Amino acid sequence: MNRPTRELACLWEFWLLPIAVALLPYRAGIALARWCARTLPLYGESARAGLAQFRAARPHGDARGWLVEFRFTQLVDHADLFWALTRRERFLLSRLDQPPPAGAAPLVVISMHYGQGLWLLPWLRAAGAPARFLSVRFDAASFGSRLSYLYAWLRMRTVERLAGVPVIYTGGARGEIAATLRRGGAVYGLIDVPVESAVSANGRFLDAPVFWPSSLVDAAQAAGADVLLLTARCGPDGCRHINAERLATTDVAAIASTFGARVEAAPGAWHFWQFLPAFAAPPAALETVR
Repeated sequence: MNRPTRELACLWEFWLLPIAVALLPYRAGIALARWCARTLPLYGESARAGLAQFRAARPHGDARGWLVEFRFTQLVDHADLFWALTRRERFLLSRLDQPPPAGAAPLVVISMHYGQGLWLLPWLRAAGAPARFLSVRFDAASFGSRLSYLYAWLRMRTVERLAGVPVIYTGGARGEIAATLRRGGAVYGLIDVPVESAVSANGRFLDAPVFWPSSLVDAAQAAGADVLLLTARCGPDGCRHINAERLATTDVAAIASTFGARVEAAPGAWHFWQFLPAFAAPPAALETVR
């Protein structure tokens, strides 16, 4: 796909269509998103690559259902930014199906690229645990289009506003995470990130041995902080279903198993199907985790 085509696709899929969904009355916007997911060839490259991995991992799975769910997940996730920019926080929280969790910080919130998590930031803040989101550091050169960079930039500004605390960017993140937890704060990170330097499997995910980074778990253990395994997903009616499990101790293997079960329950809600091979443990380490 050449640069002008990428810009046009981004304009449509990240900006115009999500804005249209967000500006309608909420239920009408959800209905539009469902119709678009069933009808339009949205998010072509990631949808095709993800569908290929889903079919390889689950040859008897519902490929058509996966594709519709994946497109719906993506579109609602992008529309969330514009709902957050145009609606009051009370509106956002009212769509979540659980009240804010009990329990004090320090807290390490671990999630994954699954469903829609943007509205969980004010939800955590309402619980007295404003969480500093952990993000890679990026610039315009790392994006395939100018409009996708602008979308990411605006989203990170919105993340900070909703969280009420600054983002932690990679490059010095380890020390900042430790300092935040020492002060009794909370940190929020996504664990399903491919790591090139993986040397051994440390969990199983979708029936395969994988390596997921352990830095968030290590930070929680060093600080004596609880871990909250947290995801949210938009149902067909627009209700946001939260799955939150607070643990005093855990490890990557337990997290991979827990999140694997959530993906099995709603396969199209996982954003990173196309990267599934990148999580595989090196051949020499396949016997490490059973």
